[in-house]
Amino acid sequence: MAKKIYIGSLKGGTGATTVCVGLGLALADSGERTLIVDGDSMSAGGMIVAGLGNMQVYTLADYSKAACRAKQAACAHPKAENLHIMPTLGLKEKSVIGKAVSEVEGLYDYILLDRTAAEICDEAIIVTEPYLPSVKSADCSKAVLCDGGIKDISLIVNKLNGGQVANGEVFSAEQIAKILRLKLVAVIPEDPTISIGKWRKQTVNAFKVAAQTLSGKNGDLYNVLRGYTGLSGIIKRKMRAKI
Repeated sequence: MAKKIYIGSLKGGTGATTVCVGLGLALADSGERTLIVDGDSMSAGGMIVAGLGNMQVYTLADYSKAACRAKQAACAHPKAENLHIMPTLGLKEKSVIGKAVSEVEGLYDYILLDRTAAEICDEAIIVTEPYLPSVKSADCSKAVLCDGGIKDISLIVNKLNGGQVANGEVFSAEQIAKILRLKLVAVIPEDPTISIGKWRKQTVNAFKVAAQTLSGKNGDLYNVLRGYTGLSGIIKRKMRAKI
């Protein structure tokens, strides 16, 4: 039976979809059969982030009309052998998602639900940026998920810049987790190249570390301070401040 994990945030722009796709790719790369349910029924954002824009043959909207089986709505990733993405593009009745997932969950080890169908999940991961509005929103997300009956809730801090942490400009991931009283399962570094369809090497590595932590293979966190300490780190931080 697949482990079903809700990934999301009440605040837009935290990168929940990117985190969902990044985790899915990393889990698949480690050999875990993984399904991502793209919760963006308007523009299929998850499919686009994963590089599968307009590659779907069927979506859950077709499934809701009995035009296909749930398995047929899962789009195989051409570069990740163990990864499928199920788009909800055009879907109006979200209750269909639970039915579709129940039909295919035996085929997967992990099912990651991007900002949708939290009620069918075993656990949840809140994604936050290291800024105060996002942290406050994460606290609200925690309350909503708890009220919805999910007890196993953890945290991923996304878009964290080691230079800003070293300078004391933002909270560290550990400080945010302490404020929110949530278990910290991953730290993802700031990566402006994602917006143009690229992933830095350190971002890919951070998601690999996150996937290992999520699957219980280790309890490590990616060190965003690497490269920002010592004399070279001070120079790097000063150069970044001038850009």
